[in-house]
Amino acid sequence: MYQGCNKTALCSQKHIAEGFYELLTQKEYSRITASEICKKSGVSRQTFYSLFSSKENIVAFILSKEYSFNPNEECRCQGHPTLKELSSGFSSFIVQKSDFIDLLEKNNIIYLMQETLYESFNCCSDVSAERYPAGLLPPDLATDFVASGLTTIAKHYVKNRSSITCDQLEKMIFTLFSGEYFPR
Repeated sequence: MYQGCNKTALCSQKHIAEGFYELLTQKEYSRITASEICKKSGVSRQTFYSLFSSKENIVAFILSKEYSFNPNEECRCQGHPTLKELSSGFSSFIVQKSDFIDLLEKNNIIYLMQETLYESFNCCSDVSAERYPAGLLPPDLATDFVASGLTTIAKHYVKNRSSITCDQLEKMIFTLFSGEYFPR
């Protein structure tokens, strides 16, 4: 995926993402072709492949630009968010972004959300080794566990959103991650 600062390339990248998103609302991910994306976006195949190596790259781009969860911003905290802040911030995020999350789920590409969450937590949270006594829990394992769990909760929400309120979602996240779900 293109990471530079050329204004023309960035503009083309945005057009490709917008065209792809529109196509994704109309047809299955697996049936969308590079040719269709290029036609919808008004770019050549050469431009497309110079900016994105695959459809997955476009989804990752859209997730990172429009649908990413930044723990520090969404939870309005500095450093590692508390479980209460995370539960509140992520439940609001899921409700606000549920249409796109639903597209990911319906197209069996929700795993890309998990990867984006993993990167977001790695970049934005205090996941340093000092947080874990005697190396009992490696930071990357903890980050992957949280990202996977939150993705699964988002998936569950979009499948059942008509019966789950934002407050219930927040309590669900808190209960699962606090360990209250399991008897002691």
